[in-house]
Amino acid sequence: MKIALIGITGKIGQHIAQEAHRRGHQITGIARRDVQLEGELASTPIVVADITDASALAQAIRGHDVLVSAFGPAPDAIGSLQTVTTALVAAARTAGIKRVLVVGGAGSLEVAPGLQLVDTPTFPDMYKPYALAHRDALGLLRHADDLAWTFYAPAAEIGPGERKGAVRVGARTLIADSEGHSRISYPDYADAFVDEIENGAYIREIATAAY
Repeated sequence: MKIALIGITGKIGQHIAQEAHRRGHQITGIARRDVQLEGELASTPIVVADITDASALAQAIRGHDVLVSAFGPAPDAIGSLQTVTTALVAAARTAGIKRVLVVGGAGSLEVAPGLQLVDTPTFPDMYKPYALAHRDALGLLRHADDLAWTFYAPAAEIGPGERKGAVRVGARTLIADSEGHSRISYPDYADAFVDEIENGAYIREIATAAY
């Protein structure tokens, strides 16, 4: 499978690329500047494109089977997430790519019927702008009913760690352990994410993975 990946230099993006590469998929990194990846991704082609420009992005991704975005905005440019989401939807349509997956935010997952994590009283203020931006981006995807999109939210806590396996996946609802913790490592999230690329279990849906 030919996968165009926005955000390949980020922590989550690199792990998704490594897992997809390990499974034999062809990866093309879409970046705003020329970069040289290392290790097993050293030979991965990089196409430089303005990811806020739908026309430029469409040209960069044409010929691929899947468009993945692991774009993470800088603290002073959180609003760009909506701009990038709008561009990738338009670019996918122009390039004829039906399958689109984005790394979403856990804040959009429900902790009770009708109550999203971001709207709970204990949600950290410092992360709320990111969570709300991801929720707005999800709203844009929901209007793209001509695309087979998936908004793949990680657990509430994601970070470095070993591959443990035994990951639980689901839709719409935050997954937590018996102590109420919602966690996952980068490698295990990437493994679940690439499973979704291959299997398409959560089309036009919020998916998530946690221990």
